[in-house]
Amino acid sequence: MSLDRHAEAIATVREFAARSGAQRVVLLVDPGDGTTATMLDCAADGTLELTEGEETQPVPETVGGAPRPLPQLRPPPASAIAIDPDSGELEAPLGAIANLGRAVLGLAQAFGGRSVATADFATRDPAMPITIAAREGEPLLLAAGDRRFVLPEGVV
Repeated sequence: MSLDRHAEAIATVREFAARSGAQRVVLLVDPGDGTTATMLDCAADGTLELTEGEETQPVPETVGGAPRPLPQLRPPPASAIAIDPDSGELEAPLGAIANLGRAVLGLAQAFGGRSVATADFATRDPAMPITIAAREGEPLLLAAGDRRFVLPEGVV
């Protein structure tokens, strides 16, 4: 597997992770043309793995290129977000979840096709991060604990 041909995606995921403050960022690059999808998985500490087919390998920090453009991102502090997965009650500053949702969707859209992006964001409760998942043309999903919620269309 050649990491160089994924340099743009590698750089974009790293840029998103750095700007978003996400605990984890996963990008599945799927052009939708029947070719094998590639998954990039970036942890909060900057560790990045690339999976293509059945092969997974770590990506050295020296690999990367110019990132694709991403939407503006203004991540709120973890202390500003709280969720009760049982009731679905979400507490966050006005527009904060919409901004995070637009950013995750922008990451998926940067690679088009059937690409999917997810990002985990810290909340007040360290044991209860939220995950936002996005694919162009589909509703945004927010997950917390073992619950999944579809975000309303007006959020993005």
